Amino acid sequence: MNGSTFSLANASMVAVLLVTQILAVSLVPRTAGFTNLPWTLALLAVYTVSMWSLASIVHSGMPLGLIMPVIAALVPLASIGIGVIFYKEAVSMLKIVLLCSACGLIGLASAVK
Repeated sequence: MNGSTFSLANASMVAVLLVTQILAVSLVPRTAGFTNLPWTLALLAVYTVSMWSLASIVHSGMPLGLIMPVIAALVPLASIGIGVIFYKEAVSMLKIVLLCSACGLIGLASAVK
């Protein structure tokens, strides 16, 4: 893949990367500091799939400078949502606004040549 081509296969791999990154982060509390072996193994398996998908994406020609800012912006936002919904974590509006602003800055920074 050259820099200007974005195939359905690569879009699928980006989706796999996003989902596995978010799933892995959401599994961290279940590992109990890596003392719960089944959840720890699940976490490691999900991260393995995640890193495989990242390697495949980069190998296909998609620049790291494009994919990593997307991951850096979306995974924390999704993690907050998972923490609030599944782990009953408190979140303030200020935290959400600051994180969304940071995501915007990440996107802006990745667009700068």
